[in-house]
Amino acid sequence: MSLASYIGTNIKIPQVDINEDEGYDEDFYVGQCFADETCLYSVQTTQFTTAHVYEISSHWGIEIVEPFDSKISLESKEKLRRLLELMDSYLAEGDYFELYSCWVGEEGYSREHALTLEMKDLDIHNLKIPEKTYVLIKK
Repeated sequence: MSLASYIGTNIKIPQVDINEDEGYDEDFYVGQCFADETCLYSVQTTQFTTAHVYEISSHWGIEIVEPFDSKISLESKEKLRRLLELMDSYLAEGDYFELYSCWVGEEGYSREHALTLEMKDLDIHNLKIPEKTYVLIKK
């Protein structure tokens, strides 16, 4: 099984097509990796309120759990930092995006946690985002 991370937005974001695009960053990109259209539809209708849904692709989804200095948590913090940087370039002040990570096939399961965060005040080093956590991130 694979852990996938999704974002929901009200604006369109360019995606990478790993079958056609050369030179993309394999560690972090917007585009399908583990999930198919059914997964995207399920997470959009069950978890998100936004018009567009994308998979945030890498070798593993974003999951920040104890121990916070584990390889997975450190890599997830870096992916989240890059996601925030990317979304900051697309969102206008007052806009938001949604983030959700779960095992592929569990997109329609109930959330276990929910967070609302402000981009400007977000401290990645003191954040906990286990699987099945819905995160609303405001700019």
